[in-house]
Amino acid sequence: MIGEILSDLKECPNFFITNFMGSSVSDLESVRKSLRPARSAFFVVKNSMMNVVLDQLKLEDAKPLIDGGVGISLSGEDVIATSKILVNFSKTHEKFKIKGAVIDGKLVAVDKIKEMASLPAKDVLLAAVVRGIKAPITGFVSALGGILRKFVYVVDAVTSSKEKTPQTQQAQ
Repeated sequence: MIGEILSDLKECPNFFITNFMGSSVSDLESVRKSLRPARSAFFVVKNSMMNVVLDQLKLEDAKPLIDGGVGISLSGEDVIATSKILVNFSKTHEKFKIKGAVIDGKLVAVDKIKEMASLPAKDVLLAAVVRGIKAPITGFVSALGGILRKFVYVVDAVTSSKEKTPQTQQAQ
């Protein structure tokens, strides 16, 4: 069992530590289902086994969080999506508590997890970055387009002026 947990944590090194005491089996199934779209998983673990795993991973800072009924949520590629799901679930299920997380090998407190959950989704952040990169280029293209339009108007005005000038000279 310890080897299995170790291999899971080596595959997904970012994980959340939760307390599920008092939650029903259907609540735990519900959290598992809600984590699937984020490619995250949730499992219950014995405290003694998790303490051995944390020792082997050299994550002694997380050991105080291993108390009571401990559930581990492995985060997929998007840690923010996992944190949103867990925070929203804990809001609707009072007995389900987030105790902390290990992200990039560092212990993260509950308040930081709630901050992460309040961030926009990854796609929204990427769209904002693309808009920021695109804005100056769009402005530059618009400025060049304006200069070209003015140039065309000037050439058109000169052409129409020259067309009118010979007609007035012939009339005299």
